[in-house]
Amino acid sequence: MTNSFDAQTIQTQLADMDKMLMRVLAHVARMNEGQTSQILRDLTQLSANAGMLKRNITGYLNSQQKQVGALVGVGSVINSSLGVDRVLELVMDTLIALMNAERGFLMLREPNGSLKMRIGRGIDNVALNPEALSISNTVVLRVAESGEAILTTNAQDDPRFGEQYSVAAYHLLSILCAPLKIKDDLIGVIYVDNRAHTGIFHNDDLAIISAFANQAAVAIDNARLFDDLQASNQELEIAYQATLEGWVRALDLRDRETEGHTQRVTVLTQRLARSMGVGEDDMVHITRGALLHDIGKMAIPDGILLKPGGLTSEERMTIQKHPIYAYEMLNPIKFLRPALDIPFCHHEKWDGSGYPRGLRGDAIPFAARIFSVVDVWDALIYDRPYRKAIAPVNVKTMITEQSGVHFDPHVVASFFALDNLMGD
Repeated sequence: MTNSFDAQTIQTQLADMDKMLMRVLAHVARMNEGQTSQILRDLTQLSANAGMLKRNITGYLNSQQKQVGALVGVGSVINSSLGVDRVLELVMDTLIALMNAERGFLMLREPNGSLKMRIGRGIDNVALNPEALSISNTVVLRVAESGEAILTTNAQDDPRFGEQYSVAAYHLLSILCAPLKIKDDLIGVIYVDNRAHTGIFHNDDLAIISAFANQAAVAIDNARLFDDLQASNQELEIAYQATLEGWVRALDLRDRETEGHTQRVTVLTQRLARSMGVGEDDMVHITRGALLHDIGKMAIPDGILLKPGGLTSEERMTIQKHPIYAYEMLNPIKFLRPALDIPFCHHEKWDGSGYPRGLRGDAIPFAARIFSVVDVWDALIYDRPYRKAIAPVNVKTMITEQSGVHFDPHVVASFFALDNLMGD
C-alpha cells in the first residue's frame, strides 16, 4: 500500500489533528480535577505548536508548488514556437513572481563577448527601460566570470559587497543573480533584486534558481534558433519572389505584345480571390500561380508563339502543350508545387472541353477557375498579335454567354461584381 504525501493530504491530516486536540481540550476542561490545569496548558501549547507546524508546512508546500509550476511553465516555453522577445518576457515575469522580487533584468552575451541588457521587468509584468536601470554590474560580472549564482539577503551588510559603490548608491538589499548556460557556454545572466526589503531571498533558493536558469537558457536558445530560422525563411522568400519576377520579365521580354499582361492578371486575380473568401495563406500560392501561368510558353518556339496570323492545327496542338511544360518545369520545385493549379489547369473548361486533361466542373481546381475568367478578360480587352482589342462591354457579353460552358458560373458572377475591372 502506497502513501500519498501530496499537499492536500498533508493539510487534511493536520486539520484532523487540530480538531482532535480541540475535542481533547474541551473534554479535559469539563473534568474539574486538580491536575487538569497543567494538562490544559500542555494541550494548549501542543495545539499552538500544531497550528504553527500546519502554517509552516502549508507555506512550504505552496512554495514548492509555485516552484514546480515555474519550472513547468518555462519547460513548456522550450517546446513553443515563440520569438526571443516573447520568451524573455515570459522568463522574467515568471522569475519575478517566483522570487517575490521587485524587479528583474536579463542580459544576453553579444557575439563580441559583452553582456547587453535585453529586458527589464517589474512587478505586475510592467516593462522597465533597461537603459535607465541601476544594478550592481559587479555582481553581474562576477556571476558571468565564475558561472555560479550569487544570492544575498542584505547586500548593505554583506561583506562581499562592502566596497561596491552601486550597492550603496542604489540602496540594493536583496539580490539574486544567476548565469544562463547552454552546456558550459554562458549565453547571459538573469538578475532580480528588491530595494525595499531584506530577507526576500533565501539560501535554499539557489537550487531552484539554478534549475530555473538552466530551463530558461534552453528556452532562450531555442527561441534564438527559431528567430534565425524565420529570418532565413524570409530571405528565401525574397529570393524566391525575385526569381519568379525574373522569369516573368524574361517571358515579357520575349513576347512584347503581351507585356504587362502577367502583372495585370495577377492583381485582378488577387482581388477576385479575396472577394470570394480566399485566405492569405492560400493567396500566396494563387499569386505565384498567376505570375507563372504562362511559364510553359518558354518551351514554345518563337515561330509559333509570336506568329501574327492564325495557327495551323499542328501549331495549336503545340501551344496547348504549354500547361504540361509548366507542370514539368515547376513540379520538381517543392515550394512551387502548391502554386501549380493555375499554370497546369487554367485552360480547363467547366464543361470538360478544355486542355490538357479535360477536367470538368468542380474537378477543376478553384484557383484555376478563378484565374481563367481573369485571363480571358485581360486577353480580349488588349491587343494581341493576331487581333485587335475588343470593347470591354462586348467581352462582358462573351464571358457571360460562356458561363456554365467555359467558366464556373459562380466565379463569373463574383468577377462582374468587382469594381473597376479595367484597373484605371
